[in-house]
Amino acid sequence: MAETEKSVHQASTESVSSDNVDIPTLAIATRRLVRKTDLIVMPGLALAYFTHTLDRANLGNAKTDGLEKDLGLVMNIPWTIAAKRFNPAVVMPAIIALWGICTLGASATKEMAVRTSIFFQMGFIAGAVSGLISWSVFQWHGKLKGWQYLFIIEGALTIGISVLLFFALPRSVQKCRWFSEEEKRIAIARLQEDSQDQDKIFRWSDVKKQLLHGPTWVFAFLALMHGVGLASSSNFLPTLIKRLTIDSTTANLYTIGPNLTASVVLLTTTYFSDRYQQRAYAACITLFVSLIAWVLLGCLDLVNSVKVGYFLTFLITFGTFTPGLLVPVWLSSNVSTTTGRAVALGLSYMAQNLGGVISSLVFRNEDAPIYKPALITVACCQGVFIVACLALRRYFAQLNRKIDSGVIPFADGMGKRPEYRYAV
Repeated sequence: MAETEKSVHQASTESVSSDNVDIPTLAIATRRLVRKTDLIVMPGLALAYFTHTLDRANLGNAKTDGLEKDLGLVMNIPWTIAAKRFNPAVVMPAIIALWGICTLGASATKEMAVRTSIFFQMGFIAGAVSGLISWSVFQWHGKLKGWQYLFIIEGALTIGISVLLFFALPRSVQKCRWFSEEEKRIAIARLQEDSQDQDKIFRWSDVKKQLLHGPTWVFAFLALMHGVGLASSSNFLPTLIKRLTIDSTTANLYTIGPNLTASVVLLTTTYFSDRYQQRAYAACITLFVSLIAWVLLGCLDLVNSVKVGYFLTFLITFGTFTPGLLVPVWLSSNVSTTTGRAVALGLSYMAQNLGGVISSLVFRNEDAPIYKPALITVACCQGVFIVACLALRRYFAQLNRKIDSGVIPFADGMGKRPEYRYAV
């Protein structure tokens, strides 16, 4: 992807050439823009994702404290969808949309994985914090149940942060008073480098074209497959760890280690994914580790091998979450219009949420405490993901070879950027 990165720098130079800025000065200004955007936008949006994941993690932790028994539930409702529907932080969709606008405006596609990873770290930290809070409040002996205190504390935290971010977050780089006019021009140029759709107008023709584009549905299928494991790890990790200890309160404390380890591994993986511009291989390697762990978790006698079982939860956590970050970044890099990108990402996230529904349905109470059918289902979905992901990578690699040999003049929608190559 070195050729692509070179073209990106050339495009930025041409976009601001009217200001007679030399290349070294432009490079310094660009780095300053990226650092400033990170400092202004990332902390607030990381907090937004932190509260979102914190609320979702509550469900798995609350189950270990008798949530289903107290409410008289006899089956697992698709709690992932319910959490998204009734989340008290009603501004979350707007916050996530702002994150997409702001970070895309200041980060080229080759930078997206690491920055998305930094944002995504808060999900793991939220899982660890939720486990720690759960371990504490489940030992309280007040008028309410432990899981009720958990919901009150973390729900209040979510509402407070959502109100703060509504007033604190900038709507875009162009409308933010903390950026200079030069920085705003550079931000616009960087965004235009990754899209032919310069005027950013919504077009139904682009929607139709994207829906008829085969890889769009392959990406959605990939999201569905890895979404099953992602939701299973997120919502049922405390339940799985409960197999390893008699004390349900201790089970929540044990979720801290896997979440913090996954945070470090995810950041490292995405760094190398950006450096070598390899999305599919990075996603498949980490998910393969997770696949093995899910299989072993269902097959081994963990009653007599508690330490082995706990180690497997570390592998599951970091391996399952990495594709959930890399696949959307990969998708975004290979769609030329903003409308098409919105359609493709929308389908992808919808499919990922459907994976959460599947996860909720396969983790049945009658299969407790091993949940063997559910573990097998997750492993099968991850195996299918790996096969489909590698096939899609080969498809894009073949297109790049055809462009290099002149069989295809340029990538679809990239007539003004013939040097562009698809991300793999």
